[in-house]
Amino acid sequence: MPPVLQLVQPAARAPTTSSWNLLDQRTRPHVPEAPDARQAIWQGALEADEKGSVECPLEAIWNDHVHGRLRAWWESVGPDRILLVSRVAGGGSGLGTEDADILARVFAGQQQKVVASDLGIAPSTVSGRYVRALDRLDLTPSVIPVPLVLAAQAALGVAKIPRARTAFFEAQGRVCMVVSVPRPDTARLTNLTTAEQEVAAWLVEGCSRFEIARRRETSVHTVARQFHSIFAVQRVTGRFALIRSAVAAGCFETDLPTQVGGSRRESGTEEMRMADPRPGA
Repeated sequence: MPPVLQLVQPAARAPTTSSWNLLDQRTRPHVPEAPDARQAIWQGALEADEKGSVECPLEAIWNDHVHGRLRAWWESVGPDRILLVSRVAGGGSGLGTEDADILARVFAGQQQKVVASDLGIAPSTVSGRYVRALDRLDLTPSVIPVPLVLAAQAALGVAKIPRARTAFFEAQGRVCMVVSVPRPDTARLTNLTTAEQEVAAWLVEGCSRFEIARRRETSVHTVARQFHSIFAVQRVTGRFALIRSAVAAGCFETDLPTQVGGSRRESGTEEMRMADPRPGA
């Protein structure tokens, strides 16, 4: 049974440096300063997570999302934890059992052709159902929050994520839930080079090749080669499978800041991403 959570009212916080990426299907434009409304959501989520959160099994979070009771809204990548803010939908339309199963399998790192073979259906059917499932949950392939991926893997029993926690708070007149997990320590992927560990961390967190190249001040081609090397060494294909590999390596088993890449985790820096890029969301 999910724990009983308390409603946490956002309180005033000291000003904090923030950088925001609003995501859509094609690009992640950098916005140096968040508008007041988004800042309030961000501050409310941080306050709730820090002062009013309780531990919660991620499989319960997955069930609430696929049954339409929660809608992913924002994802915040902080120095130590990754936060997913979801709106409480109160029983909206969810997914059918088969579509939810396909979505969870893909989030768990299974290739769509493997899922098709296991279910005895065509790969094109799996692809269509996957896209339809994302659409029903107001998500796009380029905007899949880390906590939701981990929740799917927990629901399938292929990964156990320690120290996941949840809390309720209010933002813009809406009741929201914040779900947070530790930020991955990819230094535990000891078969990767230091540079590859840094790239792997950003890849796990959903950054594109172009975004990583900009942050590392290198070429997109260099990052692409590092992607290839990371996948080959870890024997995975794609971001979701890499997340599963990182869980198995214990990368999510700490709340302590990591030192991968040095400047990568700047104290007091938070990056917030929009999980639902549709107008009017």
